[in-house]
Amino acid sequence: MGLFKKSAVKRIHDGAWGHLVSKHRIDVDTLSNEFRCVERPGTLNGGLPVTFMRVFRHKDVEAKGIVVTGWETFDQYPEFVIFEGYLTPSNQAMLERKHS
Repeated sequence: MGLFKKSAVKRIHDGAWGHLVSKHRIDVDTLSNEFRCVERPGTLNGGLPVTFMRVFRHKDVEAKGIVVTGWETFDQYPEFVIFEGYLTPSNQAMLERKHS
């Protein structure tokens, strides 16, 4: 009962998974084993509600001793964001590469 804090770090899911595999040609094993994301709710210019996502390699972040507490962590460490974009309620993802 309330003893564990929900982690801000999530596995890649839904339309974001498909988008990274099909558009960016990320291998599914690599995606599953190396990539994670942080999310925050928001809206696009037209008022469409979306989930904004930042995708990163969790081992790179851990190797530098960075504790990911949420979206804001990558405001301080933008060089670790590999993809950034959003996921719509209809499960459509738009993620663009930021770093390799």
